[in-house]
Amino acid sequence: MSPTDDVVWRDEPWQGELLARVYEPSAGRTGAAVVHVHGGAWAHMDRTHGDAYCRTVAAGGFVVVSIDFRDGRVARHPAAVDDVARAVGWTRQHAVRLRIDPTRVALMGSSSGGHLALHAALTHVDVPFVAAFWPPVDPLARYRYARSRLGVPVPDGQRFHADALVAASEAYFGDEAAMGGASVAAIVRAGQARYRPPVWLVRAGEDLNVPASMIDDLVAAYTDAGGTVALSEYAGEVHGFGHGDHAAARRFRAELVDRLAAALVAPADG
Repeated sequence: MSPTDDVVWRDEPWQGELLARVYEPSAGRTGAAVVHVHGGAWAHMDRTHGDAYCRTVAAGGFVVVSIDFRDGRVARHPAAVDDVARAVGWTRQHAVRLRIDPTRVALMGSSSGGHLALHAALTHVDVPFVAAFWPPVDPLARYRYARSRLGVPVPDGQRFHADALVAASEAYFGDEAAMGGASVAAIVRAGQARYRPPVWLVRAGEDLNVPASMIDDLVAAYTDAGGTVALSEYAGEVHGFGHGDHAAARRFRAELVDRLAAALVAPADG
């Protein structure tokens, strides 16, 4: 399956005033869909953030529903998790119009969107696959880490703003108790995961936003609980690298399409 640029998209309301950007392939449809959850530290950005890889996924034959949701600008946790789950339901409800199989609707998300996608898929909605890119899967650990980095010089080439991360985390979660309760590994270890879909995690090798130990802890917890998790590390890359257009970003987008195809597309569909 070879991605092309043959993609059309439109914006439409999916919940009240919240919009979704729906990407569709013009040809070569797989019949599967992916709900995309954008990043932005739980308090910034919108459905257009992630356009590069959403287009690539759509060009690979998938319908992509990239959603706006209630974040720290207007609501507190777990509003965004609830919205992610509702977006999966909305996509399934519109399966005929979107020309998809409602049983083949996956989730993907970048940064805080990856955390929200995982949280929703483990606790709220049963999906066949989750892809999470450079996700801060333990909000409390990331909050304390960001606070420890306040005033510390940031190396050239890094995307890291400790003060903004602290403020955004406080805006969405409110307090440390809510942050701690939203840790994906803690949810798994506490037996609170209703579902355990196959998970693909992407880690940037030089990610200053998400310490490697945070991802390792989730991999250990998920594996110990009997879940299936794959981890791809892109050496030398920084947080959010997949939004770019350099070699590693293009390689990541190609791997994303391959992973989705392996999880959602039967051989006859391809």
